[in-house]
Amino acid sequence: MKFVRMVKSAPDVVKADGTNLGMMPARAMKYCEPLVTASRQGWYLYPPVDFYLLWTGSEVLYRLGAEGEWTLLDRLYLTDFVQDYRDTCPPELEDNYPPFLDVFPEGDIVQIGTGYSLIGDEGQCHWVRGPINLPSNAAYDCFEAMIDSSWFCSPLFINVKLRKQDVPISFPRHRPLLQVVQLPNSILPKTVLSPPEIGEMKDASPEFWQAWARGYEKRNEGRSGSYAGEQRRKNVEYADSE
Repeated sequence: MKFVRMVKSAPDVVKADGTNLGMMPARAMKYCEPLVTASRQGWYLYPPVDFYLLWTGSEVLYRLGAEGEWTLLDRLYLTDFVQDYRDTCPPELEDNYPPFLDVFPEGDIVQIGTGYSLIGDEGQCHWVRGPINLPSNAAYDCFEAMIDSSWFCSPLFINVKLRKQDVPISFPRHRPLLQVVQLPNSILPKTVLSPPEIGEMKDASPEFWQAWARGYEKRNEGRSGSYAGEQRRKNVEYADSE
């Protein structure tokens, strides 16, 4: 996979490392391997500029930086990017540049660009979502999306629904805007590839109860982090087998 920085001011793409940018609780880091594993999937992408949004209830205003003026948002292009794009791209593509901010017809939904595009590897797709296990912002919700980036080259953006009215919502360059996780594109078809078997406890097999007993012993043997230690050993085995 390859990220292409199209806006020069866009911060570097950062690999998620499971620490949640140092905000992961120490006990979770030491003992809760499922939480750490989820948090280290994929890459963080950030806004290319500091900006604010404000939802009035009928329209969205934006402000670039802390000292900028509030302006009605329709579709915003970053001026320096547009000129740089036109100077760099093939002549026949000089008008094919994406906006940085775009308001949807619903009024309270805004598309926010990262200043990057992405082209994936064969057989891969990408899950674009809000940052995993980072404290969420109560002022907006992130819509999640899955892109078949093995064939579709697209600017990387996220759509957010503004929740708070008449309150400036900050989007700083130092805070991740979204997280991109690479997955196999076999998960994309609408058909369920392997329908799950759903059974009742009274019909559970001896193998289920044996697995249940092993898990229960791990959780209750009195030693914190027993699952984490075992899973880390298995992770080494998985890596060695590739």
